[in-house]
Amino acid sequence: MAIVQNNLLFHNFHGKFGKSMVFRVVRGKTIVSKYPDMSRVERSPDQKAYNNLFREAVQHAKSELIDPNTKAALLNRMKRNPKLKDRNPMNVLVSEYLRERSYIMSREEASMLVVQYNQKYQLNERQSAALKFLLIYGEINNTLYLQINKVSRPTATRDLADLVTKGILLSKGKGPATSYKLQDKLLDDSINLFKN
Repeated sequence: MAIVQNNLLFHNFHGKFGKSMVFRVVRGKTIVSKYPDMSRVERSPDQKAYNNLFREAVQHAKSELIDPNTKAALLNRMKRNPKLKDRNPMNVLVSEYLRERSYIMSREEASMLVVQYNQKYQLNERQSAALKFLLIYGEINNTLYLQINKVSRPTATRDLADLVTKGILLSKGKGPATSYKLQDKLLDDSINLFKN
């Protein structure tokens, strides 16, 4: 990593140069670093869930900034708030989205709720682990289920289909792109209980 100072060519220059260098501006200084090699990185289910959430946050921010009225309201709000005044509007929207949706509930609350689900539906250990993940992050897919439980794809598909049949999950999409969200009333009652 190198810090570039007083160089007119690279002043406030940011982005990547092919797949060899990355330029960033941090507190007025341009930082040059090697392009990261992420080919061997194995992400955990938690990291994948957060990456999906971040992707949603960026899409949300882009859609908000397209609308001129929404953008003007955001810029007005940023001018009035000293903490937001010098920030990028895209970054403000992404961080607000992540703050609102990063976790549906804490791990402790999710564990307590999984016990209630087990009493009501007699879930197996794999389904309980996936349900806890869902309660924390709000969504799961077949690949995440495989990683959480270390099972084969047919077993994961069968377990998720069983949760849909029991009315706990709602499936969205088809084939490998299918994702699952909670739809059971037990979740709504429990969220209200935790809020009070």
